[in-house]
Amino acid sequence: MIPRFLCAFLVAGAVLLAIVGTLYFQEVHHQQRILQEQAEAVLAVEHEVLSREFHAVRSDLLYLARQAALRRYVSGEQQQAAVLEREYANFAAEKGIYDQIRYLNAEGQERIRVNWRDGEVHVVPPEQLQAKATRYYYRQAMLLDSGQVLVSPFDLNVERGAIERPLKPVIRFLTPIDDETGTRQGLLVLNYLGARLLEELAEISSRFAGETILVNGTGEYLQATDSSRDWGWMLGHDASFRRDFPNAWSQMQHAPQGRIETAGKLLLFRRLHPAERQLPEGDSFQATLPEETSPVRTEQAGAETLGENAGTLFLIAYVPRGLATARSQKLLRQLLLLYGGTMFFVFLLSLYWARSSAIHAQQERRLAESEARLRQLSSRLLAAQEAERRNLSRDLHDELGQQVTAISLDLKSAARGDVGPQSATRLEHAIAATKQLLDSLHTIATRVRPSVLDDLGLRDAVKSFLADFQVRTEVVVHARLNFERPQVPPLIGENVYRILQEALTN
Repeated sequence: MIPRFLCAFLVAGAVLLAIVGTLYFQEVHHQQRILQEQAEAVLAVEHEVLSREFHAVRSDLLYLARQAALRRYVSGEQQQAAVLEREYANFAAEKGIYDQIRYLNAEGQERIRVNWRDGEVHVVPPEQLQAKATRYYYRQAMLLDSGQVLVSPFDLNVERGAIERPLKPVIRFLTPIDDETGTRQGLLVLNYLGARLLEELAEISSRFAGETILVNGTGEYLQATDSSRDWGWMLGHDASFRRDFPNAWSQMQHAPQGRIETAGKLLLFRRLHPAERQLPEGDSFQATLPEETSPVRTEQAGAETLGENAGTLFLIAYVPRGLATARSQKLLRQLLLLYGGTMFFVFLLSLYWARSSAIHAQQERRLAESEARLRQLSSRLLAAQEAERRNLSRDLHDELGQQVTAISLDLKSAARGDVGPQSATRLEHAIAATKQLLDSLHTIATRVRPSVLDDLGLRDAVKSFLADFQVRTEVVVHARLNFERPQVPPLIGENVYRILQEALTN
């Protein structure tokens, strides 16, 4: 019973466990696909938001650069400075996204500057205006053609040679200003508040189960999952995406968008530059990289020495491989609970089936044993009957036959003596009766147990029986006897003879 129960229980348990495993891994794969689709959707929305925002800032800059008051101011009408200050103050208050609106002359000296701080507009007095001729963005913007826009790298605002505290992320949009003769007179600068943009990106990604990162063109964190790792090249620490994921960073240089599997994470990225109206669409790529090893060490560049690629931004979303598994834990718990309940019923059914099978097998065994005993008793009974018939036949043939034969001989001897006619007739009747009695004894003995069956075997016994049957009943019998063995075992011979005898008698 126990082996049968264990076999049924373990097989059912293995099958159910395989079903549970299949459903669970299908759910994990489904969750992975959902997370990837969510990551792609988040990156697409963030990319669209950044593109629209940067386009709007460029439009604002070019709009301000075309103002008549500014044209008159650079042509020598200094009284237009007050007009521009009012215009810039109203513009900054209305927009609420520009930390500074400035006009720098050709020598890099601020001439007009309006600050927007904490919801209030401040026009900076002339004595507080600063020289920016040494800043990288001034030198690069002065080389532009009229109508072109320079977008600085996304970095932290620097005031009087020091990083402003609290930290203020900014992107500077600059365009050159020429007078009516085409002579370069200075630059118009919009300092776009990056904190607002970072907050908007964080809001977009807040409903995403994975993580999102913003990285600049040199692989530095602008917005990492851990804020202490941001702005490493400016704040003097070495945390960077380039250092943490060197292999992935290398691959990201070759396509505007794509997905990379590395270090147990699925990374999806999209690249954009604030100076571009739209991200060039190219074929995305997919690569599987080995675990990140041997991080690349590079000297951290200061804000003044960032390369041409520094203005590029990388929007990155990554999904840890374990996240899909974690999100499938609820289903796994439900499946395991269902599995446990089902296995309880399987346990009961297996126990019932094993017990029923054991009882059924025991009953069959008892029935088989009973049938075997019955067959054995039947065989013994038949053997006893045959033995009794054999003895009875021998007694009839030997003892009674001999006695009748002796009486017949005595009667025949008496008939040969001197007897009267009446006595002779009676002796003849007696001799005929004894002969008839002897024939009857022979017939009965043969029917009870033919001696030829024991003396000569089944073939001759059957032939003798058929011959007697034809004489007795006058029924013609055609027999075809085909014995593969010359000697048939006595028990089989007796049974066959009795079957044939019973059949012809019926």
